[in-house]
Amino acid sequence: MRIDTQRFGCLEADERQLFLFPEGLIGLESLRQWLLIPDFENPLVAWLQSASRGERALALISPRLFVPGYRVQVTRRALEAIQLRNQDRVFILTTLSGKPGEVTTNLRAPVLINLDRRLGCQVVTGDEQPVQFSVPASIEEARRVAA
Repeated sequence: MRIDTQRFGCLEADERQLFLFPEGLIGLESLRQWLLIPDFENPLVAWLQSASRGERALALISPRLFVPGYRVQVTRRALEAIQLRNQDRVFILTTLSGKPGEVTTNLRAPVLINLDRRLGCQVVTGDEQPVQFSVPASIEEARRVAA
C-alpha cells in the first residue's frame, strides 16, 4: 500500500502494519486506518499517520516519560473498541501540540493501541487530567525529567 504524506513523503506500508481505529480519533472520526511511525530526529516522539489522508499526522509521546505515575481511568465500555484482553500489550500515548518552546500534551484524552490486535482508540479519562500539560522542549531536558 502506498501512502502519500505531507510530512514523510511517499511511504510504502503493508496492510498488516496499519492500526484500525474503529471509532476514529476525537475530531477525526472518519479516519480509521493509521500507521505508527517513529520520529528519527526525536526518539521520544512517534507519529500516527493517517493511511487515507496524507496531510493528517499526529505527534505522540509516552506520558509516563513526564508523569511517571500516569494512569488511564476509563470504563470497560470505553475499551471495547480495542478488544482488550489481560495478555494483550497496549501502548498508552498522548498527543503533542504547540510550537517549539511551548509544547504540551493532552493527558485527558490518551490514545490507546492494542499491539496484539492492531486496534486503537482515543478515550477521555474519568479523572481530572490536564488537557495541556507542559513537556520539556528538548530531548536533553526531557531525558533529565524522565530520569
